[in-house]
Amino acid sequence: MAINDYFHVTAAGAGDKSGDSWANAMDEAAFKAHLEGAVVAGDVHFVKDDTYTLDSSIDSSARSGTAVSPIVIIGVKSGTTNEGANVAYSDWSRDAADRPFFDCVTFKITTGDYYVLRNLSLEGSDTEVLEVGLVNIVENCKGYNDSGVANHDCLKTGTYGNVINCEIESESGDGIAAGSYSNVSFCYIHDCDNAGYAGIKISSNICDLAFNILDNCAIGISSSSRDVIQVLNHTFYGCGVDVNETNGYGWSCINNLHEGSTTDGYKWTTQTDINFFWKNHGNDARCNDMWDLVDTTTVFQDYEVSTGDPKFTTPGSDFSLQDSSPNIDNGMGISLGV
Repeated sequence: MAINDYFHVTAAGAGDKSGDSWANAMDEAAFKAHLEGAVVAGDVHFVKDDTYTLDSSIDSSARSGTAVSPIVIIGVKSGTTNEGANVAYSDWSRDAADRPFFDCVTFKITTGDYYVLRNLSLEGSDTEVLEVGLVNIVENCKGYNDSGVANHDCLKTGTYGNVINCEIESESGDGIAAGSYSNVSFCYIHDCDNAGYAGIKISSNICDLAFNILDNCAIGISSSSRDVIQVLNHTFYGCGVDVNETNGYGWSCINNLHEGSTTDGYKWTTQTDINFFWKNHGNDARCNDMWDLVDTTTVFQDYEVSTGDPKFTTPGSDFSLQDSSPNIDNGMGISLGV
């Protein structure tokens, strides 16, 4: 990555607030002004683990990076450029003190194209919390939309969005609304329980979704007439409908684990392969009633399997598998290319 310049941000700011060092750190107002009017490709921002309360939206949609020189915003520990401990996939419980917290109130943060956002925590209401442009990476972030108002998503991505190792919650619209060619992987998406909305909403075609946990969502993954979607190695726990897709083609739903769904596992027009079901609608271990729009005469003649209790370490909170889980090494070997 080609770097243009480094900037430093704290809640109170310091010195001349130019951002050229911690001694001259930008405050929230200076940071907003910089993002909206001066930031250029290759600028890297270190944001200290403070609380930043927005009094208006931040909109840098007119300012974009490039593929070689993205605009980067990284949450860091106090007064350093240290991101903290190494980030492991599925490490959502990382100490909150490692992340700056953006209290977006009733506002939101919008970016242009080619941004990298890492180690940030954001909460807001009455609008989306974060909306990113094209070819962006959102990694190791926490997002929470607490508005309770329909159609307000927590995170919305443009085309070629990448959401990795994030924790997302939304009391309003969808947790993540993903654009075309997007990748959502290793995320914990939970309590997106407003009726009719989903943990992940596919808003366009050709997306890769892998190794996510969808917990207590009205709909786990939702799409309407969106094509060529991969849903691989997910855990669905206590959702209403796990996968709601009624009019697309080219979907692959493989190696997914379904427990406690209350309505349907798959609202689906084609067959799925190598998925695991336990104690879903009707508390049925075989879960024969978990398919809607599926030819169930072929489901159990092909590769669909039901293995019994998956033996989560702590069902509902720790979704790792105990050593005795029948799900271990019992799926299809696949190459994700991610």
